[in-house]
Amino acid sequence: MWEELENALCELPNEQRAVFELNELQGISFAEISESTGIPVNTLLSRKRYAVQFLRRRLKELYDDFTDNDTE
Repeated sequence: MWEELENALCELPNEQRAVFELNELQGISFAEISESTGIPVNTLLSRKRYAVQFLRRRLKELYDDFTDNDTE
């Protein structure tokens, strides 16, 4: 599962991947990211939203397979 997530993250534009990884995987707040990069918080939020939308679509089949096997 982690390998598929890494593959999907590699398909994201760099800006979206960076904000997703910093916020979700490293736990850095949007305010901290904004302060260190100079990118407005709203821009960071948009980039993460696009990343999450892409990842949901890209990993849907894997998620469905995982949850289907759980119920059997």
